[in-house]
Amino acid sequence: MFDISTASPWIKLALELGGEAARRVGELAQQKGAEVVDKRDETSGSYRYWDPETLRIDKELEDFFIGQLAERGIDAVVLSEEVGSKKIEPRCAPEVELDRPIYFVSDPFDGSLLYKRNIPAFWYSALAIYTRPPKAELAEPLAAVVVDCSGGEVSFCDVHHSYLGRFGAEGVKNAELVKPNQTDKLSDAFLETYLMKPHYLYPAVEQFKFLFRELKFILPNGGPSGFCDVASGKVDVYFAHKQPHTDIFPGIAIAERAGCLVTTFEGLQVSFSEKVENRYNIICSANETLHDKVLELMKTHGITDKVGMEEE
Repeated sequence: MFDISTASPWIKLALELGGEAARRVGELAQQKGAEVVDKRDETSGSYRYWDPETLRIDKELEDFFIGQLAERGIDAVVLSEEVGSKKIEPRCAPEVELDRPIYFVSDPFDGSLLYKRNIPAFWYSALAIYTRPPKAELAEPLAAVVVDCSGGEVSFCDVHHSYLGRFGAEGVKNAELVKPNQTDKLSDAFLETYLMKPHYLYPAVEQFKFLFRELKFILPNGGPSGFCDVASGKVDVYFAHKQPHTDIFPGIAIAERAGCLVTTFEGLQVSFSEKVENRYNIICSANETLHDKVLELMKTHGITDKVGMEEE
């Protein structure tokens, strides 16, 4: 059982911000939150050219996170979906326990198109706090939180363990340690991969049918929650194809702290990066046996870490 009273200052901060994000999603009127407040470059090849809209809900949650870091005096480099990379200018001295440089990685609101149509499913807010050493690839997670804003569940991790709980009026309650499944046959495995937008769906089902046809079930969602679903045993494999930086690193922290196996499509270790525009091909599996079977299929069919990245 998770005890907030003995938790580190970083996980306390992360849970506080995640809880407030979920509250604001519930409080903000859907029609107002779905208002388009900005648009990215729609030129083919530019960052997220197929999904250029920024909704008010995205912007308000991101502004809240950035404002809180500044108000608390935290020396942070924010890596977030809308703002990109931003160095925080602290407005005061931080608490002693929070006095170290960090990366703050965030997808403030994942599920914008479903939200815009008022479909209350797969609405998530994700954030992670990483150390900020001289070399970014050496960064390590201090805390990560992924909140299901429509269902109320929260997945999170500290430096040692991962948990699943719910947000209540007084914060996190009933949070327990999670562990992945021991499913070892592809024919019994549940796999999660993002298939909802045509930009992802058609290339994925054509390119990876050799894997998908071996499985028992496919959940067509993705983002940071995919890693959490493997960590908690809801699915057995998360297949993250061309997924953005801000979806990857909050989820990886939770999956690895739960004991999941996480590599690239070629079986390589995933290193942290401060290049927020990066996209990744990642496999997260519940156990080594299942992970090896997925990697072997990928190798047999000549799949590399660059597959699908040509247009990114």
